[in-house]
Amino acid sequence: MELLDKLNWRYAAKAMNGEKVAEDKVERILEAARLAPTSSGLQPFEIIVVKNQDIKEKIRPVAWNQSMITDCSHLLVFAAWDNYTEDRINYMFDLTNEIRGFKNEGWENYRKMLLDMYPQKDPEENFNHAAKQAYIAFSQSIAA
Repeated sequence: MELLDKLNWRYAAKAMNGEKVAEDKVERILEAARLAPTSSGLQPFEIIVVKNQDIKEKIRPVAWNQSMITDCSHLLVFAAWDNYTEDRINYMFDLTNEIRGFKNEGWENYRKMLLDMYPQKDPEENFNHAAKQAYIAFSQSIAA
């Protein structure tokens, strides 16, 4: 019910109020994105946190000149992978193995299945898929 209450309260930001968002709140938002239930569990995107005002000023013209881009304390840029590559897939599996501290046969079979599937696909198809996964993480961030 708490999630539904938050979704009912949510609204589109028309302007920033000038207050800096607390770092712990930004970390919770990023953690929600990290835990998003994306396809294949690869999280095929990067989230770039922009706090530098000069960089935000450069981004604003390509973001429909919206004042929220430069008036916010933290700008989160969700950047989908341009393609699924063997290196990227292996990196994510190796990172997961390192964090969990173990490997297992089923997990490694899953890695092989993804390596046999994604890199052979058309890069544009892979990018479109990755962009949809980034959107899932974005929606989790909004909910957080």
